[in-house]
Amino acid sequence: MLAGVAEKGPRFATCCALGKEVYPGPCSEHGAQVPVDLREIRVLVVDDHPLVRATLVECLTDEEDLTVVGECGDGSEVLATAVEVRPDVVVMDMSMPVLDGLAATRVLRATHPEPRVVLHSAGGPDIRARAAGAGAHALVPKAGRPEALLSCVRAVVAGDESCPYCL
Repeated sequence: MLAGVAEKGPRFATCCALGKEVYPGPCSEHGAQVPVDLREIRVLVVDDHPLVRATLVECLTDEEDLTVVGECGDGSEVLATAVEVRPDVVVMDMSMPVLDGLAATRVLRATHPEPRVVLHSAGGPDIRARAAGAGAHALVPKAGRPEALLSCVRAVVAGDESCPYCL
């Protein structure tokens, strides 16, 4: 256990400096590092294509330390679902009807900044800058290997900026 942080059940840790529940990674109030290995990483999956969404859920569920806590078929569902299931990470498609991943990221980060956002996209020349501008923590190419997404999810939760997909 790191100084300044005490274990708080399977989901949160308590920042001793403030006495409040915090997500893993650096505490937003004073920077104490909350260990990732205190509990599983809770993931919300957002993609408008049912087959892609099911594949992402299967890939994430196969990992011992990752738990899929919810699914959405569009960015318009993200905020309500995130409030309900309290994910650590939102893995979200950038290109969706109604509300795309960039707009959904902006809304989520403005009202609930705790969950990390990992966008996935087929790409484009200015896509990294647009993802960073929306407040995403990482951008993983859809053409990448599943291991890239898995390591990226763990990296954003841990606050590890050495991940090549982190923004």
